Amino acid sequence: MIIYVMWLLFLSRSPHLRIPDTKCTKYFQNIFIFVRKESRPKTDHMMSYHCPLCGKEKKGEALFCEACTKKLRTEYELELPQPLLHQPLPSTEEPADVTRTSSRKTGRRLLPVAITILLLLLLFFLYNELIRKGNLERSGWDAAVKSNSVPGYLHYIESHPEGVHFADAQAALMRLKAEEANQWEVLKQSDRVTELRDFLLQFPESHYVPLVRRRLDSLTWMGTLRSNTAASYSEYLMMVESGDFNGDYLAEAESRYRMLFQSYPVDQRTLDSIRIVVNGFCSALSSLDHSALEQWLAPRVERYFFKGPLARERLLGDLLVAAAQSDEPAIIYTPDLEGIQYEKTMEDNYRVNLPIVKSRNGAGIRDQLPGYIFHLELNPH
Repeated sequence: MIIYVMWLLFLSRSPHLRIPDTKCTKYFQNIFIFVRKESRPKTDHMMSYHCPLCGKEKKGEALFCEACTKKLRTEYELELPQPLLHQPLPSTEEPADVTRTSSRKTGRRLLPVAITILLLLLLFFLYNELIRKGNLERSGWDAAVKSNSVPGYLHYIESHPEGVHFADAQAALMRLKAEEANQWEVLKQSDRVTELRDFLLQFPESHYVPLVRRRLDSLTWMGTLRSNTAASYSEYLMMVESGDFNGDYLAEAESRYRMLFQSYPVDQRTLDSIRIVVNGFCSALSSLDHSALEQWLAPRVERYFFKGPLARERLLGDLLVAAAQSDEPAIIYTPDLEGIQYEKTMEDNYRVNLPIVKSRNGAGIRDQLPGYIFHLELNPH
């Protein structure tokens, strides 16, 4: 912006001009004073340091030197404009105090948030220490008491080493360990399979478990032999498959199952005839009746136990001599006629597997030996 100030002095005697007459009558004078106001303040290198009227040095911000300024004021009563102040350009950077004020305001806003977070953390810590851990410890102890087992109390001790019931859990654990040892001593002399199974349920992590499982296997096999049927051997095989025990007698059970499982089509008349023959033979063999044995034995016996082939008369003679020389009670052969398994051979004979029970009856002696299977081959003629 440019501002023009023009002072025009006319030759006049008007009193309001307040210019002395002596000076006004001598000359006619026009004075033009131009003041230019820049939109931007002048820097030091743009400003002139010489008076425009007399050429002398002047102050950096003054329009004229001091002498010319005084002269203009006294002679013309002219009020010169005040020197333009050098105003610095507005800075694009925010003042430091504004930054500090903004930081303080931001700090005031974040303070409640920080306090709230700290309170929440404190509450969570108190809840975790006083309520949650207490509930977990109480529920863990209830579960251990309910199970009343070594694994249950061990889990409580490991999970809550500083629990209220830590000492109680240790005492219960030692009590169960003592009971475990005592029960095993009893089970070593017991023949009851149910007691062994109960021990495995009560002490599944016991170091006696392998011994108990082996004894359970033996007792189960003894029961299977007493039954001596295809169904009993099949049940034993299923127990081994389900993992009840290792199955030390697995191969024998499979072999006996194949012997007694009736896979050949059954003819009832043939089966009844076979039952009559084997029953009569076992009865004659038990009593060593020479005439009865002669009735059931063929003229030539291909095999009798580990002997054969030999004639019927020689076999009967050997049997009678052996019975006369023995001091032991006679052996009685009791056949299981319902468990007979038979099949027809290529020679039209019948191969028979017969489960029997051997027993000795004497003076104060009664002993049964189950689990035997007779292998017979019958000629239908």
